[in-house]
Amino acid sequence: MPEIKNIQETEKEENGTLPVLVTALKKDLGPALEEIEVKDVRIGLAYTGVLLSENYGGVACTPLYEFSGCPALGFAGFLKGNSADKVLEFALSKNPFEAAVGVATANALSHMLHDLEPKKFPVSKTNILDLIKPEDKVAMVGYFGPLVPRILKITEKLTILEKREIEFSETTILPSEKAREILPASDVIIISASTLANRTFDELLSSRGAAREVVLLGPSAPLYPAPFFSRGITAIMGTRIIDPLKMLTVISEAGGTKKLHQFCGEKVAFQNKNEDRNKSS
Repeated sequence: MPEIKNIQETEKEENGTLPVLVTALKKDLGPALEEIEVKDVRIGLAYTGVLLSENYGGVACTPLYEFSGCPALGFAGFLKGNSADKVLEFALSKNPFEAAVGVATANALSHMLHDLEPKKFPVSKTNILDLIKPEDKVAMVGYFGPLVPRILKITEKLTILEKREIEFSETTILPSEKAREILPASDVIIISASTLANRTFDELLSSRGAAREVVLLGPSAPLYPAPFFSRGITAIMGTRIIDPLKMLTVISEAGGTKKLHQFCGEKVAFQNKNEDRNKSS
C-alpha cells in the first residue's frame, strides 16, 4: 500500500493549536494509537467523517468553499486500513480537505478518551445563549442560521463574519477579512470550528482582544478542551457521535448539522473555569 504523504511536506506550525492537540492525543493514547485502525472515511458535501476500529466516529466540516478548482484528493483509496496515528497527522496539513480528515480523526479519538477517562473531561450544561448579556457586542465567525434570531432576542449588537454571501437583513454581515477590525471590540466571540480545517483558527483567536467569552462552536470542535482553553477559548460546544455507522450514512447522503443531531449525534459542551482563564495567553 502506498504511504500517506510525509507530514514534513505540510510545513507544520509547531506552536499552533492543532499541533498541540495532535501531540496531546498521541501522549494520552500512547502506543495503543498505532493499533487503532481507520475503518472508513467519508467526505460529504457538508461534513467529513472518520470511523475507527473501536467503533468511534468523528466529524469535521468539509471545506468546499476553500477550492475554486477540482478538489480531487491523491490519497483516495488508501485511507482505510491505515493506523489512526498516521491519519491524525493530516490535521497538520495545509490542504483543507486533508486537514478535515485529520480533525475528524482527532474528534473520534477525543470521544474515545472521554470514555476511557471521563473524570478528565467534565461536561457542562451551559447553553451558548447563557453566555450572552443584553449589553454585549457579539461577533459570530461563520454563519449559524438557527442561532442568529435567538441571539438577536438578547442583544441587537450582533455582527456576522462570513466568507459566503448571506442575505439576512436583521443584522450586519461582513466579509471574514474584517475579523481584525471586529473581534477586538467584541464582548462575546463565537468561532465556527470549521476554522480549524481551513487554518484560520489561530489567527482569529489572536484577534480576540478582551472578549469575556470566546466559544468554539460546531460539530467540528474536538471534545478535548485543554489545548483550546490554554489559548483563550472559554467554552467548547461540539457534537459527540453516538452512532458512528449512521453518521457515515448521513454524511454520504449530504446531511448537515441538523441531521447529525437528529440521527447520530448529541451536543456536548465544556466550559473553562474562571481560575484557568487567567493562564491563557
